[in-house]
Amino acid sequence: MSNSLIKISIIFPSYNGEDVIYENLNSIKNLNNSNDIELVIVDNNSIDSTTEVIKSFKNSININLIEKQKNMGFAEACNIAVLKAKGDFIYITNQDVAFPEDFFEILVNLYKKLKNDKEVIISPAVVFPGKHINYYGAKLHFLGFSYTPNMYQKIPDKVNTFKTQKCSGTSMFMKKKPFLDLKGFDSFFFMYHEDSDFSLRALRSNIFTYTTNETMLIHQKIHMSINAFTYYYIERNRYLVIYKNIKNLKSYIPYIIVSDLILLFQAIITGRLKLRLKIYMFLIKNYPLIKHLRSNKSNNKTKKLNRSDLDNHLDPIIMGRILSRVKILRILMKIVNLIL
Repeated sequence: MSNSLIKISIIFPSYNGEDVIYENLNSIKNLNNSNDIELVIVDNNSIDSTTEVIKSFKNSININLIEKQKNMGFAEACNIAVLKAKGDFIYITNQDVAFPEDFFEILVNLYKKLKNDKEVIISPAVVFPGKHINYYGAKLHFLGFSYTPNMYQKIPDKVNTFKTQKCSGTSMFMKKKPFLDLKGFDSFFFMYHEDSDFSLRALRSNIFTYTTNETMLIHQKIHMSINAFTYYYIERNRYLVIYKNIKNLKSYIPYIIVSDLILLFQAIITGRLKLRLKIYMFLIKNYPLIKHLRSNKSNNKTKKLNRSDLDNHLDPIIMGRILSRVKILRILMKIVNLIL
């Protein structure tokens, strides 16, 4: 295919995804405008049949498969793929999704409507099977928490497009150039919250994010639980989001102490105290490097955000679908919100 025909580059890392990658690729093959699209995949050293499945689609999809000898993480893998992308637009997502046939036709038309004199990011809704919400806009709290308040609810039938504080790394449509201008994802995050950090850096550069249910991405599986690996990176990286992007950090210390006391209590009752302590040890040990992230010139240090630019109310859903129903934790969350 001629490079001049490629308008959109779909980008995602793959890693041991043999149980989900076929449905993903089959949906891409059936896109209405598949001739305008390339797929750039960075495989993070899968040890199952993931790469074989990908290669089996090379006759029906324009695929650039980049195979790595180690796990680069989500953030760095996406950055590598974007640099290789030929499309004017990029769409960053995951390996376990499926696309409706008219997905990109709708997004391109929506981009034309939303863009005025500034670039925009469009982060379409992501739904679980049965059209229950995985992502439909998200809040970014000044303590680094990010979440979709109405997760697991049925997505509304009425079409709506609106500004949101955070794009999702599972569903991120934008021009390639502004992504590169913002230096892409911060690879120090490895995975989780790299999209939160990117959203805040975009906001600081007056690039706004919109979400929509005019078209929706399908997340193949409902992920009910957070394992130790996920918990570690989600909680570790939350502090990095705060440190990199927020003004007047000293004034946040009392709020961080209060919230962390609650999180320590949660860690004790869920058997994650050692993980919690491991996170604190990482932050202490790597403080010189983390301090550099805040002062780095590429971090646009003169335009950090005020607390008022972010959300100030925590929703119980941040504790997870099950724990958010525990009465004592809901009471503690109310107390935290009163203090915050």
